[in-house]
Amino acid sequence: MFIKPITIRNRHSGKIYHYYRLCQSYRIGDAPRHRTILNLGKLEGLPDRREHKILADCIERIVYKKGTLFELTDSPEIKRLSEHYARIIINKGLIEVSSGSGSEGESSGGVFLSSSPSDYQKIDLESIQHQFVREVGAEWLCKQTIERLGLAGYLIQEGWSKRWIKIALVYLTGRAVFPASDKKSAEWIQQNSAVGELYGIEIGKINRHHLYKVSKMLYRDKEKIEKYLSKRSEELFNVEDKILLYDLTNTYFEGEKKYSKKAKFARSKEKRNDARLMALGLVTDKAGFIKYSRIFEGNIKDNKTLKQTIEALETYNGNKADGRKVVVMDAGISTEENLEMLRGRGYDYVCVALSRMWDVEAIEKKLKQMRDKRGNKIWVRWLDVPQTGERILYVKSEKKQLKESGMQAQFSKRYEEGLAAIRKGTRRKGGVKKVEKVYERLGRLKDKYPSVHRYYKINIDSHNGIVTKMDWERISDGNNRQGVYFVRTTLQGKDEKTIWDIYNTIREIESTFRCLKTDLNMRPVFHQRDIYSESHLYGSILAYIIVSTIRHQLKNKGIHSDWSNIVRMMNSQKVITTTMQTSTGKTIYIRKCSQPEVPVREIYQALSYKDRPFWHKKSVLPKNEKLKSKPPRYFS
Repeated sequence: MFIKPITIRNRHSGKIYHYYRLCQSYRIGDAPRHRTILNLGKLEGLPDRREHKILADCIERIVYKKGTLFELTDSPEIKRLSEHYARIIINKGLIEVSSGSGSEGESSGGVFLSSSPSDYQKIDLESIQHQFVREVGAEWLCKQTIERLGLAGYLIQEGWSKRWIKIALVYLTGRAVFPASDKKSAEWIQQNSAVGELYGIEIGKINRHHLYKVSKMLYRDKEKIEKYLSKRSEELFNVEDKILLYDLTNTYFEGEKKYSKKAKFARSKEKRNDARLMALGLVTDKAGFIKYSRIFEGNIKDNKTLKQTIEALETYNGNKADGRKVVVMDAGISTEENLEMLRGRGYDYVCVALSRMWDVEAIEKKLKQMRDKRGNKIWVRWLDVPQTGERILYVKSEKKQLKESGMQAQFSKRYEEGLAAIRKGTRRKGGVKKVEKVYERLGRLKDKYPSVHRYYKINIDSHNGIVTKMDWERISDGNNRQGVYFVRTTLQGKDEKTIWDIYNTIREIESTFRCLKTDLNMRPVFHQRDIYSESHLYGSILAYIIVSTIRHQLKNKGIHSDWSNIVRMMNSQKVITTTMQTSTGKTIYIRKCSQPEVPVREIYQALSYKDRPFWHKKSVLPKNEKLKSKPPRYFS
């Protein structure tokens, strides 16, 4: 209890009057409230306001029957008033005094927080309602991962304010759990998710403009944050960084982006040649943790980016190649110029040869059979190459051969259908019969199916420039070359299986791009300015770091679900507010997390995480008090 002064000015005379009220404080969630118990009048007998606090304490002790070893005051006036006002409160029932008077909840002013294992109340079952339901499972999973990465502590060291750190972590959690535009993300935060509650931010305190700003702030500190998270992943999981994987992908944009310097028209890997593109280059370690990222112009060639990335990576790390790091890359990047550059800078490499080396003789005629991680058969042997400091590994994969033979059969069928259509045109009235026109159609068909046309011999007879006969025969099926590729490397003293395993780490970066594009919806991008577009892409990269940290730990525990399935399972865990009326007219609010389902519990246990952010939060609204229209924070 406390005494609150009230000041009133007479509008006619201008005279000021002071009145006092005895009030009781309570709390709903994080929102402090108070209600008036009794009007005390002017308290003319106690002019010193320091005595008001003593009076309130004396009244509270009498009402709640609290014994004490010491008297609070020797003042007869305070004793008289406290007994007088306490008698009024008790006789009129202004405060409910239960048999448990003196408990911590009541002495704190009407907030009944359960501190004991059992809390029995007599309630009206018809009054029970459930409201403010929010998803919490995936958000809680990401929050604990962010805490494990120590990102908030790092941003504090970099001088970020606590408010913007909270917004940044909400933003990254949203990009991982509900990847969408900033506008839709803000709606998700306000309407569907408990992520704001987890970070202590009320509904309405985050809008899309906050997300725009914080994404730019994160992108501004890109190199520092990437460097910190790279070292942190090494500390957490002891992943050596001797093997660096490098690859590029591109992402498309909606809109014209007329004033963009980086969005260009180019060949899209997603068949969106109608849209402008940006290219994203990533360097990861063999476990898929991102070491460095860079955004390039959309029309840049893959092989033109390696030197820039290596130079930036060396500057970024403050040193050059340490202990002969190994760069693993795909055929599109492994040009002779790039390989020479890597050798000159002291890097080893493992890559697929840009051209197939069928004419190179094998050191051993007999192929050595092995099996990959999935049990598929592969055959390998070393090839005899000039003294260039390189070694070339001939690899024939059973699975790749089946895939290529299936693709070739499909392309051959379509190619033959195209030949049949051209021949039909030479036979029907009004069809294309002129020799030069027929050869033009054959040329277009060849460009459409470049991988199979060389296996066919086409015979054409003509008379006076008109085709009279056309047929074809298959001269080779190319099966002896299916499933074969050549791996180039500067690594010495390594056996065939080791080289094969090192090359196959490239699958990790392919998995990274797949997760970015599908699970994290990196594209399409709707921003029209480069700074927002690049910030959006970088937000996806940071979200992927959170996701890869989770999935790496789960894989080590035998859980191999992709991120979309993990989010789907985690979303079964909700947080909900239940309200009910007691027999004494009070309203009880209980905010509680649902018990995790079995798959969700297994994920928490595999990660050694807590299975819910809190068990329950309880508040009691005193009799005749009404909840304001705006819900308190933890009901958001």
